[in-house]
Amino acid sequence: MNCHLLVSDLFWPASAGNEPYNGLVLPALETLLARGRGVRTAGASLERWLAAKYDLSDGLPLAPFSLRGDGGEPGQDCWMRADPVHLKLHGDRLVLADASRLAVTPDEAREFVAALNSHFAGEGISFIAPSPSRWYLRTANAPRLRTTPTAEAAGRNVEELLPDGEDGARWRKIINEAQMLLHQHASNDARERRGQLGVNSVWLWGPGRDRSLPAPYDALWADHPLATGLAAAGGGAARPLPASGDLLGEPRRGGTQLVVLPLPATAYGDLADWRDAVATLERTWIAPLLSGLRHAALESLTLHGLGPDYGYTSNLSGRDRLRFWRVRRPLHAYAA
Repeated sequence: MNCHLLVSDLFWPASAGNEPYNGLVLPALETLLARGRGVRTAGASLERWLAAKYDLSDGLPLAPFSLRGDGGEPGQDCWMRADPVHLKLHGDRLVLADASRLAVTPDEAREFVAALNSHFAGEGISFIAPSPSRWYLRTANAPRLRTTPTAEAAGRNVEELLPDGEDGARWRKIINEAQMLLHQHASNDARERRGQLGVNSVWLWGPGRDRSLPAPYDALWADHPLATGLAAAGGGAARPLPASGDLLGEPRRGGTQLVVLPLPATAYGDLADWRDAVATLERTWIAPLLSGLRHAALESLTLHGLGPDYGYTSNLSGRDRLRFWRVRRPLHAYAA
């Protein structure tokens, strides 16, 4: 088996310097990086990396595949993600907080979506919420738009990231109307009384239609709906993420397999959560898979480490693991 690990947010923004990495003890990860055949890569989100692998970089038409992963049937309509978000003015910046900061309940999601559907019934669009944190918009006609995934807009000034393109003006107007509607919604009044951020906007991105895709991997392991939806559209096996890398090294596994392992987003500066997740990645994934490489259960192990400003890919074969002269370096050495 050739195993690929896709780890989003392994690297912090360049402006963070070395501080996030100080004191991390990661012998297995450092071995993989040092002895593997590595190359620096451009910054990328998980969404943008997956789009490139499935030949969807042009326009990022990812919403119908994410809907598949959420258990929906895209049919022939065009879909967009319409994620619940909170927008807040910080000085002259309008900063986005995504659903990970909102804890939207299923009941709230149903109420918000019902209000949106009632308001926009005459526009030929409708909303659904198969997950409280991931909403979708359906429209018969494909909009001509350039959009930015919510994960890339999180924690940033969104003024320059709003939908653009030939139909941009119409969809920015729809976003503005949605903001006014949500601002006045009774569920947001209740959230504010509880000290929670309000759901005061939707973030539109990823417009496209369902279609067949290439299958770059024989199997994909993930709990991420976009990843599993892409695998299903490509005809590959989509499997739930196991508890650790031990299961992937079993002899019956074969072919080229992708494991999707998102780390906590660095956009909000939650350093303690991120460091805990990196320690778990080391213990439950990197170390067991390196052991599998030593015992010939794996033919190769490839790490695709992502970050907003840069990334690093390292491919380690059974032969490469014997390159003992390659001195281990700390993770921040690959973040320069």
